[in-house]
Amino acid sequence: MGNLNGVDGDALRECQLLRYVDFDSVRGLMDTCAEVSLQPGDILLTPGEINSTLFILVSGRLRVHLNALEDDPIMIEAGESVGEMSVIDHQPVSAYVVADETCSLLAMNEETLWSLVRSSHAAACNLLFMLTRRLRRTDTMVVEDNLALEDVYENFCSIDALTGLHNRFWIDNMLNRLVNRSLHKGTPISIIMIDIDDFTNFNDLYGPAHGDRILYYMAHTFTENLRPTEVIARYGDDEFVVILPDLDLQLTRGVAERLLNAVIEAVPVTPDGQSYPHPTVSMGIAQMQPDQTIEDFISLTEEALARARGVEGNSISE
Repeated sequence: MGNLNGVDGDALRECQLLRYVDFDSVRGLMDTCAEVSLQPGDILLTPGEINSTLFILVSGRLRVHLNALEDDPIMIEAGESVGEMSVIDHQPVSAYVVADETCSLLAMNEETLWSLVRSSHAAACNLLFMLTRRLRRTDTMVVEDNLALEDVYENFCSIDALTGLHNRFWIDNMLNRLVNRSLHKGTPISIIMIDIDDFTNFNDLYGPAHGDRILYYMAHTFTENLRPTEVIARYGDDEFVVILPDLDLQLTRGVAERLLNAVIEAVPVTPDGQSYPHPTVSMGIAQMQPDQTIEDFISLTEEALARARGVEGNSISE
C-alpha cells in the first residue's frame, strides 16, 4: 500500500492496532481518518478534557505525564496509540500527552474505531492486546467492570468498513427520524434503492478482490454526485439506499438519473492496473404516502427495484 491520507501506508501496517489487518477490506474506513502533525512540545491531550479520538503514532515519539508535566513520563514510540481509554469509557482524559519530537499521527474517531473492530478480527485482537498492555503499564483499571461492550458496538458500529458509507443499522435509525420529521412538517420524503446487477456472477468472473474494489468505487461515485442533504448508506452486500428528504417522486427520478449517468461514465482502475466499466445497476424509487408505515415504504421501494431488475441493466423504475 502506498500513502494513505499523506501517511505512509507501510508504516501503518506496523502499528499495533492495524497489524495483520487487510487494508483493502477497510479502505473506506481508513479514508475517514485524518493526519495530525505535531512539533516537539505540542500538547495533544490534556487531563480533564473530553476526547473521542484514538491517535495512532506513525512516526516520532510522545511523552505521557500521568499527573503533571513535571512528572517523569511514560514514552510512547512509533506504532503505539494514545487516547483509546477515553474513547472506550467516555471518561475525561487522565494524563498529558506531549510530542517529544516531531510526530506524525493518524486520527481515528470513535465511530470509525468501533466499525474497524467489528469488521476486522485482527483489529479487535490488537485493541484487546493494546488495552492489556496499557493497563499493565499504568496499573490502573480505567475501563469499568460494568461497561457493556456489546451496547457500545451497537451504538458506534455504523460505518461500513469497505465503502466508508454508513451501514444498514445506521440507515434504519436515520430513516425513522427523517420520516417522523417529514410527517410532522407535512413535506415529502423519497427513497432510491440501488442494486448492482448480477454482482454474484461479476464476483465469480473477476474475483472478490475486484468485486470489493468495484463496490468501493461505486460508493464513492454515488457520494460524489449527491448533495449534503441526500443521505446514502450501504444497505446490503450489493445494495445501496439513498434517502431524499423534501423531494417528491419527480425530483427523486432526477436524482436517480444523475447517479445512473455517473455510474455509466465512471471507469475504475483495479489493483492490477486494468480498467473495467462498472457493472450495470437497477434503481427503484418511491415516495412515502401519508397512510404508509416505514415498512410499507420500504416494501414499495423494493417492489419498484424488482421491476427495474426485470428490465435490461441501468434501469429506473417506480
